[in-house]
Amino acid sequence: MGGDGLSLERGLSLEDGREVVLRLPDGAVSAAAGAPVVLLLQPFGAWDRDASLPAEVSGNGPVRLFADLGAALAGAGYAAASFDTRFVTEDRRGGAGSPRFTFTGLVDDAVRAVELLRAHPGVDGGRVVLLGVSMGTDVALAAAERLGGETLAVLVAPCSEARPVLQRHLGLDRRLEWLLAGGFTGPDGTVDLAAARRDVPGRSGWWEEFDLPERLGSRVDPEVLHAELAWEYDAWERGALDGADDSAPASFWRDWYAQPAPYRRLAGLRGRVAVHVGAEDWTTPPRQAHLLHRAASAYGLRSRLTVHPGLGHLLSPRSAAGLRTYGPFDPGFLRDVVGSVAEVLGGGPQSG
Repeated sequence: MGGDGLSLERGLSLEDGREVVLRLPDGAVSAAAGAPVVLLLQPFGAWDRDASLPAEVSGNGPVRLFADLGAALAGAGYAAASFDTRFVTEDRRGGAGSPRFTFTGLVDDAVRAVELLRAHPGVDGGRVVLLGVSMGTDVALAAAERLGGETLAVLVAPCSEARPVLQRHLGLDRRLEWLLAGGFTGPDGTVDLAAARRDVPGRSGWWEEFDLPERLGSRVDPEVLHAELAWEYDAWERGALDGADDSAPASFWRDWYAQPAPYRRLAGLRGRVAVHVGAEDWTTPPRQAHLLHRAASAYGLRSRLTVHPGLGHLLSPRSAAGLRTYGPFDPGFLRDVVGSVAEVLGGGPQSG
């Protein structure tokens, strides 16, 4: 038995020694048809199978996002499967990356995991749901495209546009939106960077050190601000594609940048999807979820979009101090996402 009281199945091996770990609800192995199974696909970065985050990253204590979600799914009678990402095991090779350290490699893993799950005696191989969070939604749609057949997917905090577009939003557009629309512009049109520094809850999610006052002065012309942030972003992008960014090697960034916009993959799919996003998501803002839902509906998939008030990128509320957090999942979201699994499996009505 696992630490959360569920039956844990190992031995479903991916390449390089990693395993798909399957959480089975009570009675699933002995059931004639097996349990429907949900494959959990992680956000960007070095996530383990439980999607663990230390307290200093979550901002809300240590969390195990997929362990919590797996327990919620098992409590509703579903199996849940997850595995360590390649970010945990692959050789970064000084920033160049191995040929396996690519976005396509993540899709390979998802497809292989589905194949393994379909052959497991405790699983109903005809009812496999792909549940991706953030970058995991990109992986889920690419895997569904490759697998063919009917797509059953739950997409949480989705990416919809091509990665270069979304990455520029992360590194430039969202910062400008906050600085220019956050009440920091004075009567003379300049932006008060000193006031922006004092607004810690508003800036929560900026991630990097807020050193603009030191670099540009306490007040700055918005045109200068735009130029400086654009230069900074472009320097980061060039570095990432050349292997100078430590979040992922060049092999990964180059392959991810070459992928089509995730919403365009929907044109080749059929089936049912559920889309969830936090209303306060800074990273993949609600516009991304609206675009994905709009495309799904236009291409003939049955789709439901749920926007969760007060929740951020990893569907957790702000801290008591008003800061954005990254887990644990909000209990209301957990209930809703388990309900979405039932809907995409055909257990309830879906609507636009």
